[in-house]
Amino acid sequence: MTRARHVLAVVVLAGCGAAQRPSSGAGGPARAADYLPLHAGAAWSYDTETGIGGDTVLNVIAVEHADGTHFVVRSGTRREPYEVRDDGIARDGEYLIRDPVRAGATWQGHEGASVEIRSAAPSRQIGERTYRDVIEVHRVSPRTHLETTTWYARGVGAIEIVGETVSSLGGHLRVRSTLRGFTRGDDVEGDAPR
Repeated sequence: MTRARHVLAVVVLAGCGAAQRPSSGAGGPARAADYLPLHAGAAWSYDTETGIGGDTVLNVIAVEHADGTHFVVRSGTRREPYEVRDDGIARDGEYLIRDPVRAGATWQGHEGASVEIRSAAPSRQIGERTYRDVIEVHRVSPRTHLETTTWYARGVGAIEIVGETVSSLGGHLRVRSTLRGFTRGDDVEGDAPR
C-alpha cells in the first residue's frame, strides 16, 4: 500500500465511529454518543480529495456488526472495532471523542498521540450544506507525523475530515473528506441537514 493510500485510509477511518446508547437529546448537554450516532446498518459516504493529482474518490464507511456496546465498522476491506464506553467512544481502544464534550477537553491517544476538542460551534458550512451543533477534534501523532482534524455534527457523525502529513520524499500531503450522505441504519434515510 502506498503511503498516500495508507494516509487516506487512516484519515477516513479516523473520523468515523459511533454509539448506540441513549443520547442526551437536543435540550441536554451533549455527549460523545450524540456526535457519533451508530446503529446496525448505519453508513456514511464521503467525497475524498486524495491530494494526488487532484483525484477525488468516493469512500463508504458502514457499521458491519453491532452487539450491545461493541461494533465493527468497515471501510473497503478494512474492519475496525469500536466500543461505547461510559465516558466516550473508542476505536481499537483509543478514544475518538471523550466526555465531557466541550472545547478545550484533551486526552492521550495511542503511542503518545494528543487529542483535543478545539472548538464547539453552532454550525459549519460545507459546500451548500449547513450542519448544526458541530465540534472540531484535532489529533496529532508524534510517531506517524499525521495531524487529523475531524468535524462532527450532533446527530450526524463526521462531516469533514482533514489529514496532513509529510511524505517519505519530504512533500506535504493533505487528504480531505467531506460528507456526501448518510443513513442512520434505523430505516430512515438521512441527508445532511440544511
